[in-house]
Amino acid sequence: DNEKYILTYYHNPHRWIDNLLDINNPIRNIENWSNEIKYLNDQNDDVSEGIKNLPKNHGGIYIFYLKGINLPFAENYILYIGRCQYTINQNINKRANEYLKDERIEIKRMFRKWKEYLYYRYYPDTDNEKIRSNEVKLIRAIVPEYNEEIPDNIEIQDSVPAF
Repeated sequence: DNEKYILTYYHNPHRWIDNLLDINNPIRNIENWSNEIKYLNDQNDDVSEGIKNLPKNHGGIYIFYLKGINLPFAENYILYIGRCQYTINQNINKRANEYLKDERIEIKRMFRKWKEYLYYRYYPDTDNEKIRSNEVKLIRAIVPEYNEEIPDNIEIQDSVPAF
């Protein structure tokens, strides 16, 4: 059963440094992010009320992450980082609600494996250039398991045994 739940985690300080967000970037402050929201309802068959009631007046960066149950303050693992441009036709509410019906194989797999432990946070923003830039840097630095592409074709190489 453990094989089913293996995740790859790149804990690479060089990637962090190479993609470091400006020290004054407000996205680095947790107080500027939403509170955590359990993505699905208690039956795990629809989005939660928290997701249904997200604001419609901005876009932003969002993360899907696992939250463990033994040490919930520490057992967090980012699975996916995304962005939502702010336009007449798109906002953080609409984008978050679209994921349950997303047809991408990796997103469907994320929900199938982790649905009852899947949480969501977002960083609100209306500056689409900053949204894009922040998303790229975060994906490159963290390399979440369910992001299918790393922006700007940055390649992740598998480790090779030394011996």
